[in-house]
Amino acid sequence: MFYKSFFVTGEANKTVLDSGLISTVEEPLSIIAVLIDVSSHQDNVIEGWIETNRILSIYDRVINTSYCLAGEFACLSNNKIIRIPINEAIKPGMIFKIGINSGAITANISGAYEYVKTT
Repeated sequence: MFYKSFFVTGEANKTVLDSGLISTVEEPLSIIAVLIDVSSHQDNVIEGWIETNRILSIYDRVINTSYCLAGEFACLSNNKIIRIPINEAIKPGMIFKIGINSGAITANISGAYEYVKTT
Protein backbone atom coordinates (compact mmCIF):
# COMPACT_ATOMS: atom_id res chain seq x y z
CA MET A 1 0.00 0.00 0.00
CA PHE A 2 1.26 3.47 -0.90
CA TYR A 3 0.09 6.98 -0.02
CA LYS A 4 0.43 10.33 -1.80
CA SER A 5 -0.69 13.50 -0.05
CA PHE A 6 -2.83 16.22 -1.63
CA PHE A 7 -4.08 19.69 -0.75
CA VAL A 8 -6.63 21.61 -2.80
CA THR A 9 -7.50 25.26 -2.20
CA GLY A 10 -11.08 25.95 -3.20
CA GLU A 11 -12.05 28.94 -5.34
CA ALA A 12 -15.47 30.59 -5.39
CA ASN A 13 -17.85 29.19 -8.01
CA LYS A 14 -15.22 26.88 -9.50
CA THR A 15 -14.07 23.29 -9.47
CA VAL A 16 -10.40 23.01 -8.51
CA LEU A 17 -8.61 19.66 -8.87
CA ASP A 18 -5.33 18.33 -7.48
CA SER A 19 -2.51 17.39 -9.89
CA GLY A 20 -3.53 13.80 -9.28
CA LEU A 21 -2.24 10.27 -9.18
CA ILE A 22 -0.72 9.26 -12.53
CA SER A 23 -0.69 5.68 -13.82
CA THR A 24 2.02 4.82 -16.36
CA VAL A 25 2.86 1.83 -18.54
CA GLU A 26 5.96 1.23 -16.41
CA GLU A 27 4.02 1.61 -13.16
CA PRO A 28 0.27 0.99 -13.49
CA LEU A 29 -1.74 1.99 -10.41
CA SER A 30 -5.06 1.27 -8.76
CA ILE A 31 -6.66 3.80 -6.45
CA ILE A 32 -7.91 2.04 -3.33
CA ALA A 33 -9.31 4.95 -1.33
CA VAL A 34 -9.05 8.64 -0.56
CA LEU A 35 -8.30 9.78 2.99
CA ILE A 36 -9.84 13.24 3.27
CA ASP A 37 -10.49 16.21 5.51
CA VAL A 38 -12.36 19.40 4.59
CA SER A 39 -11.53 22.79 6.13
CA SER A 40 -15.19 23.66 6.75
CA HIS A 41 -18.67 22.51 5.82
CA GLN A 42 -20.07 24.88 3.18
CA ASP A 43 -22.31 22.55 1.10
CA ASN A 44 -19.58 22.29 -1.53
CA VAL A 45 -19.10 19.10 -3.53
CA ILE A 46 -16.04 16.85 -3.35
CA GLU A 47 -15.35 15.31 -6.76
CA GLY A 48 -13.12 12.46 -7.95
CA TRP A 49 -12.23 12.05 -11.62
CA ILE A 50 -10.42 9.54 -13.81
CA GLU A 51 -9.68 11.71 -16.82
CA THR A 52 -13.13 12.92 -17.98
CA ASN A 53 -15.18 10.41 -15.96
CA ARG A 54 -16.44 11.67 -12.62
CA ILE A 55 -16.51 8.66 -10.30
CA LEU A 56 -17.09 10.52 -7.03
CA SER A 57 -19.47 13.33 -6.11
CA ILE A 58 -20.21 13.86 -2.41
CA TYR A 59 -21.23 16.86 -0.31
CA ASP A 60 -18.63 18.18 2.12
CA ARG A 61 -21.08 17.96 5.04
CA VAL A 62 -20.50 14.20 5.26
CA ILE A 63 -16.70 14.55 5.26
CA ASN A 64 -14.61 14.91 8.42
CA THR A 65 -13.32 18.36 9.34
CA SER A 66 -10.50 19.29 11.70
CA TYR A 67 -11.84 22.82 12.00
CA CYS A 68 -14.30 23.22 14.83
CA LEU A 69 -16.62 25.98 15.96
CA ALA A 70 -18.62 25.11 19.05
CA GLY A 71 -22.00 26.15 17.65
CA GLU A 72 -21.49 24.66 14.22
CA PHE A 73 -21.59 21.05 15.39
CA ALA A 74 -24.48 21.34 17.83
CA CYS A 75 -26.93 19.60 15.48
CA LEU A 76 -24.56 17.71 13.15
CA SER A 77 -23.55 14.06 13.31
CA ASN A 78 -20.12 13.27 14.70
CA ASN A 79 -19.87 10.24 12.40
CA LYS A 80 -18.11 11.76 9.40
CA ILE A 81 -16.33 10.08 6.50
CA ILE A 82 -12.55 10.05 6.75
CA ARG A 83 -11.84 7.33 4.15
CA ILE A 84 -13.73 7.06 0.87
CA PRO A 85 -13.28 3.64 -0.81
CA ILE A 86 -12.72 3.89 -4.59
CA ASN A 87 -11.18 0.54 -5.73
CA GLU A 88 -10.63 1.46 -9.38
CA ALA A 89 -7.77 0.57 -11.71
CA ILE A 90 -6.28 3.61 -13.41
CA LYS A 91 -5.38 2.71 -16.98
CA PRO A 92 -1.82 3.58 -18.02
CA GLY A 93 -1.62 7.19 -19.20
CA MET A 94 -4.63 8.23 -17.14
CA ILE A 95 -4.85 10.31 -13.97
CA PHE A 96 -7.11 10.10 -10.92
CA LYS A 97 -7.78 13.56 -9.47
CA ILE A 98 -9.62 14.74 -6.39
CA GLY A 99 -11.08 18.23 -6.12
CA ILE A 100 -13.66 20.53 -4.66
CA ASN A 101 -16.50 22.28 -6.47
CA SER A 102 -17.10 25.38 -4.35
CA GLY A 103 -20.05 27.71 -4.36
CA ALA A 104 -19.79 31.29 -3.13
CA ILE A 105 -18.12 30.22 0.14
CA THR A 106 -14.95 28.23 -0.41
CA ALA A 107 -13.38 25.39 1.53
CA ASN A 108 -10.14 23.47 1.16
CA ILE A 109 -9.53 19.74 1.18
CA SER A 110 -6.47 17.81 2.24
CA GLY A 111 -5.61 14.18 2.63
CA ALA A 112 -3.94 11.34 0.80
CA TYR A 113 -4.48 8.93 -2.06
CA GLU A 114 -4.27 5.31 -0.93
CA TYR A 115 -3.09 3.21 -3.87
CA VAL A 116 -1.28 0.07 -4.99
CA LYS A 117 1.06 -0.63 -7.87
CA THR A 118 -0.36 -3.27 -10.19
CA THR A 119 1.49 -5.51 -12.61
